[in-house]
Amino acid sequence: MFSELPPLPWLRAFEATARLGNFTRASEELHLTPSAVSYQIRALEKRLRYKLFERKHKSLTLTLLAQAYLPVVTKAFNDINAATAGVFGRSKGQRVTLRCVSSLNALWLVPRIHTFRARHPGIALSLFSTSWAEGEDSAMIDIHIRYGNGNWPEGDVIPLTRHEVLPVCAPHLATGQNAILQGPLIEMAGVVDTWQHYFTLHAPGHSMPLPIFTVDQSLAALELAARGQGYALVTEILAQTYLADRRLVRASHHGLMTQEGHFIVIPPHVDRNRTEIAAILDWLQDIADQPTAQSH
Repeated sequence: MFSELPPLPWLRAFEATARLGNFTRASEELHLTPSAVSYQIRALEKRLRYKLFERKHKSLTLTLLAQAYLPVVTKAFNDINAATAGVFGRSKGQRVTLRCVSSLNALWLVPRIHTFRARHPGIALSLFSTSWAEGEDSAMIDIHIRYGNGNWPEGDVIPLTRHEVLPVCAPHLATGQNAILQGPLIEMAGVVDTWQHYFTLHAPGHSMPLPIFTVDQSLAALELAARGQGYALVTEILAQTYLADRRLVRASHHGLMTQEGHFIVIPPHVDRNRTEIAAILDWLQDIADQPTAQSH
């Protein structure tokens, strides 16, 4: 029955190397030397009669066959882990790696992290940040929080938040509903809800000033606006801290009801029913359901 099954240490070396990206990090996790991990990978390739990695300039890239093989191997180890935990008990201190855009991480997630620690002191959490321009295909991530329309083919996609996009500015620039029409404007790159969209909807008879700044992160737009450098369009969930302490105010009662939002994405290799993953998903949904801070 098992005549075609490669030795489990070889499969473990393959899974760890593919997930972590190189032999060194895989060796640290497996408590082996890098050469031992490399040897096991070569032995597995010889057994399978196919290459699993392309080795170029000290980097490793999965071959097409390895990309098809990895989810099967990963799921098998997850199933073994889940069965072992279910029968013999789960060890404490399981770590989960979560990645989201840096603005959401700094302005929304980290300020609420104490509630997670109070609820789940035994779960270790790694928080990674990414910009909107970076890919989302890292095999070492357990949970992604992404911003967009939610139409992504990879993994399970779970709606998290959707808020109004607000025009905000420093208090001294809030001189009336039409102040925005003269600028200066701070534009966000890579989003649907732009100043052009705003002017088309709310000021169709006015030409839009050329944005004086273009940034790729909401945090940068908020900081520029708070320093009086112009008007920014930012989703409410990220602006709420600045609005609450009056560093920023709404520049107009007009906003944009966006079709985009933040979504949780669970990669295919992750078991969303795993105790630690399920706990984080429940916590994320709970804090997303809390009312946003109101400005005065």
